[in-house]
Parts: sequence; C-alpha cells; structure tokens
Amino acid sequence: MIAISGRGGLVGWHLRTVLYSEGRSWQDVDLRQTVATTTDLADVETAIHVAGISRGSDHDVREGNVELARRFVAALDAGGARPRRVVYADTGMRGTSPYTEGKARAREVLSAAAARWGADFVDVVIQNVFGEHGTPYHNGVALTFCHRIARGEQPSVDSDDVRTFVHAQDVAEALAGMIDQAELDRRGTRMTVPELAGRITALADVYRRGEIPAFESRFDRDLFNTYRSYAFAVSPVHRLTSAMDERGAFTELVRAHGSAGQTGISTTLPGITRGDHFHRRKIERFVVVQGEARIVLRRVLTDERQVIDVTGEQPVAVDIPTLWAHAITNTGASPLVTAFWTNELFDPARPDTHQETA
Repeated sequence: MIAISGRGGLVGWHLRTVLYSEGRSWQDVDLRQTVATTTDLADVETAIHVAGISRGSDHDVREGNVELARRFVAALDAGGARPRRVVYADTGMRGTSPYTEGKARAREVLSAAAARWGADFVDVVIQNVFGEHGTPYHNGVALTFCHRIARGEQPSVDSDDVRTFVHAQDVAEALAGMIDQAELDRRGTRMTVPELAGRITALADVYRRGEIPAFESRFDRDLFNTYRSYAFAVSPVHRLTSAMDERGAFTELVRAHGSAGQTGISTTLPGITRGDHFHRRKIERFVVVQGEARIVLRRVLTDERQVIDVTGEQPVAVDIPTLWAHAITNTGASPLVTAFWTNELFDPARPDTHQETA
C-alpha cells in the first residue's frame, strides 16, 4: 500500500488519478491533525510526501513545510508503518527564501526518517507543474494563463524568465515510481514565460472555432488538455454549423489541424449506455447525429458532474475532458447514432481507457 500526503492539491489529485488508473491502493494521510492519528498503516510499503505550503508569512511558509513533514512522519510511526521507499516531491530550489529553507528542512526530516526505517529515500525534483484542474494564481503561471484565456481575458506576462514546464501526470508517474528522474526531466519543456502565453493563446484561438489545433509535441497535447479543463467549465459544447441546400445538409464534425486521429460511428439501442470510463491523455469528441442522448461526465475521484442533453436535430460537439469519467445513454425511442473522434489511433497495448462509472 502507498501512503500519500497532500491529496487535495494539483499534484496530489493527479497522483491519486494515476494510482487509481493503475489499480494501486493508497491511504490518504491527513496532516491537518496536530496529533498523529492511529490509522493502521502497517501495510504501507511506499510513503509519498506531496503536501507543502507556498503562501503565507515568512514564518508560516518556512516552519509550515517543516511541520508538515514532521506530521507525516509522526502519522506513519503512529500507524505502525515501516515503508521501504520514501518519496519527496521536492522543488530542487536552493537559496535562503522562506520557501526554499522550509522545503530543504522538510527534506532532512524525511531523509532522517527513511534512514531510521531502513528505507530508500527518493527525492523527485519538480518545477513549474501544470495540469488539469489546478488553482489559478496559485499553482503556477501556466494555469493562470489557461484560466484567463478561457474566459476571454488577456494573460498578464510580467517575466521573461526561461522555465522548464512539466505536466502533472508525468510528475505523478515519477512519484509513483513508474518513471525515473531522468525520464521526468526529459519530458519537461523549456521556454520563456511569454512563449508559454503565446502557445496557449494559439491553441485557444483554434479551439474557439471548435477545431482541434496541431500538436507538435506531447507538451502541446498536455497543455491543450490543461487549457480544455478551464474552457470546459466555461462552455462544454461546440455549436456545429450545417450547410443547407436542395439536397439536404452537410455538417463538419471535426477539423483537426495536422493531427492523427480515428473516427467511428456507433448505434445504441434505446435505454442503453455506452462508456463509463476515463482517459488520462486522450482527446475524444462526441457528436450525436441521430436520436436523443444524455452525456454524463464526472471528474475522477470527485462528485463534480456535468450532464449534457444532446439531439441529432441540432448536433453539437462535446469534447470529453481528460480525467473525467463519461457515458452516453440513448434517451430516445429510436436507435441513437453517434460519431466519435479521438486524436490518436487506438493502441490495444496502451488503450488509455480506464473503467469508471460516470
């Protein structure tokens, strides 16, 4: 079993979705308690400390990060844990700021505990994490840019710094031991803050037309999926335009710029539901072209839901956000015809389809 702290943060949630998709069990350790609880943690083999404090007074930030590490260790001791692997979500930053000092001292606390337990200590260095459903103005400039652009606002660029940006799913895989530090570093992308703002703006400009932008790299895809998590909250459907003449109508379902993709059509009998799964990386579009249906979406590991009723009489495109369980049910009296598009060819060895009820 795995014990983790920081379940509610950006990295903590992404870590839990990765563990969940891999069928691995974990125990959340609540660090809000000033006294260690007696939760049974004897089966813990890996302890992952993600929780941290980056906002507050100098004292709160410096001492708060140390205290969180101490509480994590105390909770493990109280629960009878003797992990064989202790993992720390570190920033890799060095210096004398309250934050870097606090994180450095927290590292010492965890390293000492690992030595006492006879465990391997793994320091996973992460910087400038971005990903779906982070908190703008808190979890990093990329998320603030996505939040503002999705709402039609201009991103405020006040730095020319060159930074390395890494997606939260990659960070989660590193913390879970699925990839090593070298691979995590390889997946990072270096660019200036103005370049990042320009990249998100370019992706958003194409997507506002209901079209799928070109992806030059994994980074573009992950940045686009991050942007979509904010855009979906603002407008979950894309209206489709039909060209009418004496022959009938023509409706374009997907316009993908330079992207690989796969398109299929399904028929669904009345009352039948398809789906009930989620994707970690894949972009998927639903368009009902005949009949009536209800699309239900639920953010993984939460009760946050969206319900969208659609009809073939007025086709719309619904792009399924990553890390949301989704299902489509035929709510009409006749067979439902739905067109599906994904941005990648189906790979049976790596389907990126994880069963979960919406």
